[in-house]
Amino acid sequence: MTSRSVMYALVSTLMLGTILPATADDTGSLTKDKAEAVFKKPANYSPYADRDFPTRPFFGDTHLHTAISFDAGAFGARLKPRDAYRFARGEQITSNSGQPVKLSRPLDFLVVADHSDNMGFFTIARRSGSEERGDQDGESVSRRDDDRRDDCRAQEFCLL
Repeated sequence: MTSRSVMYALVSTLMLGTILPATADDTGSLTKDKAEAVFKKPANYSPYADRDFPTRPFFGDTHLHTAISFDAGAFGARLKPRDAYRFARGEQITSNSGQPVKLSRPLDFLVVADHSDNMGFFTIARRSGSEERGDQDGESVSRRDDDRRDDCRAQEFCLL
């Protein structure tokens, strides 16, 4: 092959390479439907990903104080954390007023949120023979609590 024919072949190849794409049929533009058909969306990893409503609501108490918390103990709470959890699980317990109590259905969760300051002061003050009862403040707290419990037993409903 001569150099002239090589040059004709090269020029014709370059021309065809630039002209043919311009004259080819238009394949159209990419639409959302075409893209979804070609690139199928994989199934969600989580079956709950697109849900916007709860399918299993939980019921419970997020803030409960027991007798070992200073503020609840000051107002007559007698139940300890173990009693609170037993009550939340649906077991029957004896309330602060001495009455048997039980939930109609157990709670799904319970958070005992007792304060750390003066933790257990009133449970110690209520013990008979406690050294704290000899203290004037401890004795008055214990007497006041006993009076409240007696008043509460006489009522049908009492908040402690």
